[in-house]
Amino acid sequence: MEEWDQRRAENRDLETMCRIALDAMELKDDDAALYDYADEHRLTVNEVAYYLNAYEAGGEAGLETIRNPDIIPPDAARRAIKTIARVLDEHFEGRMPYRLTDEGTAIGLYEIQQRQNDDEYLFSICQLRLTLATGEWHLYWMRKFDAWWPYPLPERGRKHTLRARVQQVIEDQWGCFWG
Repeated sequence: MEEWDQRRAENRDLETMCRIALDAMELKDDDAALYDYADEHRLTVNEVAYYLNAYEAGGEAGLETIRNPDIIPPDAARRAIKTIARVLDEHFEGRMPYRLTDEGTAIGLYEIQQRQNDDEYLFSICQLRLTLATGEWHLYWMRKFDAWWPYPLPERGRKHTLRARVQQVIEDQWGCFWG
């Protein structure tokens, strides 16, 4: 299978997603085996990698976040937006125009850019999703095929805090956020 199907990827049951992620962990250093696994199970390689990344980023909670994201309560979303804005403003000192949005299941961060005709548009930077049961924040970046993709956890510190996840966006270790 070649085509990415976000809806199908998000609608598998948790047990199947977990099995795929665990199988992929055994194969992730062998590209040929990963492609064979995907073909044998009628999956795309991107779907296998999607589950693997989500599992590595948060275990079953990471998989649950892509399968069934929690609605962020309005008061928690407002606090998160203020926190994110404070961290961004401290770092960029007002040099980067941005917009934060409450998207229900995520907080969206967009850079405000200008076209040549001076029209403004929003460029997607990331999404931050909250798992209510654990209080963990999950970070997502936009892949070139228009899918929000789980971003790995920071290597040290309090890994699932909102500030730690926003700091990852600022540092952009792998060039995923700031095109």
